[in-house]
Amino acid sequence: MLRQVLPYIFPVVIFALVIWRMSRASRGRPLKPSQLWIRPAILLVFGGLAFLHPAPITPLSTAIFAACAAVGVAIGYVAARHRHLTLDPATGAITSKLSPVGMALFVVVFAARYVVRMATVGGTDADEIVAPSASMLLYTDAALLFALGLVAAQAWETWRRARALLAKTASKKPESLAG
Repeated sequence: MLRQVLPYIFPVVIFALVIWRMSRASRGRPLKPSQLWIRPAILLVFGGLAFLHPAPITPLSTAIFAACAAVGVAIGYVAARHRHLTLDPATGAITSKLSPVGMALFVVVFAARYVVRMATVGGTDADEIVAPSASMLLYTDAALLFALGLVAAQAWETWRRARALLAKTASKKPESLAG
């Protein structure tokens, strides 16, 4: 019984996590521009570790890697542009809130990832664990570069916008006089 239901439980749990994440992102959350580098750095380490395997790097694989990274950067930039940043002038705290367009983009990227996974694996029923082929390693590495590009572009654009917001507010503050 459990074996028949299990393939359907995972997508429902993932969908519930996506809805939960979107509800958290739709509310304002504090943003610390000085900590935006952490997620891209972690993905960079995992990306570097992923390239330690002996899969051959060919001109085609290099083109696939570059294309996936570029698409990730583009989507990350667009997603960051659809994030509302507000500054509390009294405290200087920045609040980040995901717009409806940003939420839709998140759902589309997540759904596309799931569809690609279903198409490459051939469904949710995996009876045995097999060693990944070189082409599967190529695609997982490309997906990792996509994620790295997406997260890095989001962090950079959010940091740039937050810094501009802080600078604009700082220029409006009256300077205090010492004495």
